[in-house]
Amino acid sequence: MTNYTKRPIKQTSGSTTGLLVGLMFGFLIGLGMLKQSQRSFRDDFFPYAIGLGVLFTTYCGYKIGTINDDQNYRDECLGILALTTKEWTDSGSWVAESFWQEYDGKEHRLLTTLVEGELVSIYNGSIIAYHGYSTSHSSVTKNHAEVKNDIILKLKDSFVA
Repeated sequence: MTNYTKRPIKQTSGSTTGLLVGLMFGFLIGLGMLKQSQRSFRDDFFPYAIGLGVLFTTYCGYKIGTINDDQNYRDECLGILALTTKEWTDSGSWVAESFWQEYDGKEHRLLTTLVEGELVSIYNGSIIAYHGYSTSHSSVTKNHAEVKNDIILKLKDSFVA
């Protein structure tokens, strides 16, 4: 049995990229403000316009990058980035299955299939949704995706770093 107690390393490339993009965008905003200001006003206004524009956009770019890094870290810890979905036919009816594994080894398995003639979604061995009596490929795919997205949203909402 593999020991999964260590969490993955949190990357900071998004926050660094956001910082640099914000810095460049702020400088461009400052130059645009300079171009639009009156000639007599430029000497007084230029340092403040560039400074404020660079500070504001650098901070915003860094925050957006940090949020992106946090979301990627959460998805990696929950195993969502390695989620696999398979579809096949079983006795003439379609079946869809999704599987993913968290950093600590906890497995998640979602199966959408027919049980006693009714289409159901089974999550980790428990029936969590009834979808009716349709067995077409499109309804199995659609219902499976909806339940999978609901489960993933709940996992994301309850994630604690």
